[in-house]
Amino acid sequence: MRGYSLTNRCFLYISEVETVDHLLLHCVKTRVLWNLLFSLFGVTWILSCSVKETLLGWHGALVGKVCKKAWQMTPLCIFWSIWKERNLLTFGNEEFLLQRSNYSFVCNLWSWLGCL
Repeated sequence: MRGYSLTNRCFLYISEVETVDHLLLHCVKTRVLWNLLFSLFGVTWILSCSVKETLLGWHGALVGKVCKKAWQMTPLCIFWSIWKERNLLTFGNEEFLLQRSNYSFVCNLWSWLGCL
């Protein structure tokens, strides 16, 4: 925008610069969703530095056959949930609510799996 200086700050956690990798993987508030995911599947995981590396390294080898479909969907589901939360904060003048974010992720995942 001409004549305006906009600060590039993460809408979820104001103290960091917002990049795709920060927003979707490394933001303190985003990490809560990732930790929820890992606890749901009972796995220990270290996220890569970038979204691309995370997606390329995301395989179903850590979970059983039954959970493999859900496991493979989860990164995109988390990305979608975070993006929706970010847009609520950015355009809807909402505040970040951890419960809403977690609920959105779980509901989206169940819906995508055809469980709802």
